[in-house]
Amino acid sequence: MRPLDPPGKPPLDPPGTIVRSVARSIAYRLAEQHQVVSALSSVVGLTENDESDSALDAIGLVIEYYRVPVLRAEYEWLVIAATQLDSMDSLTDTGVERLVIADRPGGISMMFHGRRHEDVTD
Repeated sequence: MRPLDPPGKPPLDPPGTIVRSVARSIAYRLAEQHQVVSALSSVVGLTENDESDSALDAIGLVIEYYRVPVLRAEYEWLVIAATQLDSMDSLTDTGVERLVIADRPGGISMMFHGRRHEDVTD
């Protein structure tokens, strides 16, 4: 069941779109770590096959296994996707929150509904 959209905000993206955007954001930041990027491309593939639940599980496992640093904004988006999927255990069971780091100054440029991430969350 999809949560209600906050008043005055654009509709929330489907969870698969969120997971795909976070996977791409992490892959972009860690472009030189080919094993991580390859694992994240599998996550993207799951979202493109409408397997959002599996993609959320997979991104949690990739983050845990490779000890991937996750920006605060990326983690918050994963929490939104997990909430929409009623699957917070995908994040809590893998301890993703332990790998959260502060966002870089200026934020990150994840796109949702054609708007920058910061525009959507402000």
